Order: sequence, then structure tokens, then C-alpha cells
Amino acid sequence: MATTDDPRVLTALQMQFPSYRIWVDECFGRSRYVARGRFLRLNPHTVITADPDELRDALSQPQPAAS
Repeated sequence: MATTDDPRVLTALQMQFPSYRIWVDECFGRSRYVARGRFLRLNPHTVITADPDELRDALSQPQPAAS
């Protein structure tokens, strides 16, 4: 499993999902990937996880936005 310490993982995620702003957030000694949609219609709009594979899975399977 890749960790949040590897900047190549973050760069790859940012390139793969340009509709999201993706960064690493550190709080209380823990690092997490945060992905926030650039558009309100994106679903999921926000995903927070320490696992880049989980983030990739969540963003790869968008759900239709509620009307």
C-alpha cells in the first residue's frame, strides 16, 4: 500500500481526477488524502481517507447527483 509520504501518489491522483482538488491533510499526527469536487454536481463531492486506493475507487465510481 502506498502512503501519504510519497508525493508521486498525490501527483498521480491529481492528474487522474482533474475534476477534484486533491491534497494531503495532516492533523493530530495523521495524514489523510482529501478530495473535494470542483463542481457541486459531483458525487461524491468530498472523500477523506488515508488509503490512496480507496480514494481512487471512490472517485472512479461517481454516483448521479440527487435532483
